[in-house]
Amino acid sequence: MNKKKKSRLQYQRSAYLFILPSMLILTVFVFVPLGASLIISLLNMNIFMNDISFAGMKNFVRLFKDSRVNSATFNSLYFALFEVPLQIGLALLFSLFVAKNNRYTRALRTIYYLPFVCSMTAIGIVWSMLLDPNMGLVPYLLRLTGAGSVSFLKDPALAMPTIIAVSAWKGFGYTLTLITAAVLNVSASLYEAAEIDGANLFRKFIHITIPGIWPTVSFCIVTTMISALQMFDQAYVMTQGGPLNKTETVVQYIYDRGFQTAPYDLGYASAISVYLFIIIAVITFVLRRFVLERGGE
Repeated sequence: MNKKKKSRLQYQRSAYLFILPSMLILTVFVFVPLGASLIISLLNMNIFMNDISFAGMKNFVRLFKDSRVNSATFNSLYFALFEVPLQIGLALLFSLFVAKNNRYTRALRTIYYLPFVCSMTAIGIVWSMLLDPNMGLVPYLLRLTGAGSVSFLKDPALAMPTIIAVSAWKGFGYTLTLITAAVLNVSASLYEAAEIDGANLFRKFIHITIPGIWPTVSFCIVTTMISALQMFDQAYVMTQGGPLNKTETVVQYIYDRGFQTAPYDLGYASAISVYLFIIIAVITFVLRRFVLERGGE
């Protein structure tokens, strides 16, 4: 074995040692649960793990006939399709004002980031109190303006938009941090050349800022979409899936079937989780095909 080949083998061994902890964590917390979920979805099995029998595709056939699965799928997609553009749009808008390195903008970025580090459960409880139609501050202020009584979380038409707004408010600070870092890395010479050509602020944003930060924006779109399709705690804390199941998402229905409502059907809950995994995988593939590749152009 020559010296060059030996050195390459040592380099590869070191690389494998560095990624070993991450691969172990991924295996234990991602790959094993995925495999277990797929196996359990093919079984008749409850949370007490007695009377286990092979069900084949019965659980999958059942979910396509279940109207609550269709309703939960619609709610999950509805949430993702509106929450992702709102969150990223807010981050883009605010990045215009805080993409500067001075103490005021750094303080603003910290303030905007604070909701992201708070627990969604705590934020859900606080907003539920603020929006309570009887004692909440927001309905009280609306009544003072003559708008009448508004029940944000109990009105079927308002409940999901309210949850979307709260989720976007909580998460946009994280997206803002990423996008601001990307904006600060755009070359100042491009803006100077555009100013010489007479470009205004809007044209510089469209033709210089957006192309310069597109890889970061596309990353935010994909990761935020995946997170939105797995939405659970916001709706569970603020509405428990109501009113009339208008805010019940797929993850919440999985929890309900498996752990909340008797007979605690783990086999059926696992089949729904496999169904959700396929939906997320397809949407992620499409986004990577049309969003991430465009970012690399």
